[in-house]
Amino acid sequence: MKVTMMKKTIYTGIMALLLAAGTGFTSCTFEDDDYFDESASLRIQNFNDSVQSTLVNSDYGWVMQYFTGTQNYHFEGFNLFAKFEDSGKVLIAGDHRYLRDGNANTYTEDESTYSMLEEDGPVLAFNTWNDVLTVFADPVNPFYAPNTLVNDGAGMNGDYNYDIASYSENEVNLLGERYQGPVRMIKCTMPWADYISQTTALKNYVANTSITNYYIICGTDTLYFSGLRGGRIRYSERTVDPLQNDSVACCFTPNGFHLSEELTIGETTFQDFTLAEDSTMLVSEDGAVQCMAMWDYYIANRTTLWAFDQTLFTTAMTEAFQAINDALKDYNSNYELVRISLGKSTGGNSVTGVVLTFYTNANQTRTNTCGLSLDMAQTGFGQMSFTVPESPSMDQNLTSMSRRATNLPTAISNFSALIAGTYNMTPNNYFLPTGATYTSVDGSKTFALEYTE
Repeated sequence: MKVTMMKKTIYTGIMALLLAAGTGFTSCTFEDDDYFDESASLRIQNFNDSVQSTLVNSDYGWVMQYFTGTQNYHFEGFNLFAKFEDSGKVLIAGDHRYLRDGNANTYTEDESTYSMLEEDGPVLAFNTWNDVLTVFADPVNPFYAPNTLVNDGAGMNGDYNYDIASYSENEVNLLGERYQGPVRMIKCTMPWADYISQTTALKNYVANTSITNYYIICGTDTLYFSGLRGGRIRYSERTVDPLQNDSVACCFTPNGFHLSEELTIGETTFQDFTLAEDSTMLVSEDGAVQCMAMWDYYIANRTTLWAFDQTLFTTAMTEAFQAINDALKDYNSNYELVRISLGKSTGGNSVTGVVLTFYTNANQTRTNTCGLSLDMAQTGFGQMSFTVPESPSMDQNLTSMSRRATNLPTAISNFSALIAGTYNMTPNNYFLPTGATYTSVDGSKTFALEYTE
């Protein structure tokens, strides 16, 4: 059962934050004393005692999904860890980038004190300096700490004191008294080092450095996320010239991520995502919203080379490959075709299309490339089309070689014609593809590409 206590002065704000948490909790304000046998003060005290008992009774302490106040949009979400004692001591740990004294991004622990206060409502106060936590509330410029004060004293919009909005056996929700930064504490079920390593592995899988954009899909509605890896997400209704770019912070978990606030797509709200069982996407708590990496855009971006898997060549493709190799040998008997790729050629006057990589010496230690244009377009989600131009363009290398190997451009065009059509793409990894299978929409043709450096 979730228990909720409200301070009247922040009742509206907290309710907006917590109503989506579901039913099954009680709430009260302290103006309605006639409805209770106990005084408001005693109710707060009993509530605080129960919260403290919950905080102390966790073998592995708590994960603090910490967000700075909503008035400051520069900062990501932070995973901190806390182990509370009945004595009023708390051990807090983290590895965030704002740790001082040379500890930035280094796992650090520090012990300080906490109190359960009785104000207009129940309050959890971190009342002595803690190297891991208090830097967020220090009124200094975090990039030049601790020597440069911020004029308004806001610092990172962190707080020392937190109103206790709700709690259950496994979750405690806090709200900063001054800057309203939400902190969700979830009971940790493993050693902190394991939580960190599993979270890092999940983050590196779903938010790598190559794919940075994501589809947020609910039925026919779509939003677009970017910047997930940095923990500060920008979202919009479209990727090109969006009408508005907003941002929200997030904390990664061992199996997904948690947003600092609820977002809405269509008429559906979402805040937490977990990795789907088949690892193809992340899904919201109720499964209604999917977060999918823009793997199709990544594969369709032809600034890099994706080589054909020759083991899947049809007989016609194998014959076309050999015809290209024969044309290369017409130019120089030492030349030998290594692979055919799609992408941007590296020769002078680069073209985007079919790119040949070939050996240029007899002992096959040096390679060169040349390219002939091919019209390639992303025609839908996970779909690509290939069309042979009426007058394909050649890069400088192919132009030079074709003066002697006059049949080389034709041989390449013949290969291009074999793959002309529209294809559905299936990646080998939905968050960082290193290859993809292309199956024509009518099912008559299939080929595969593999990423090459």
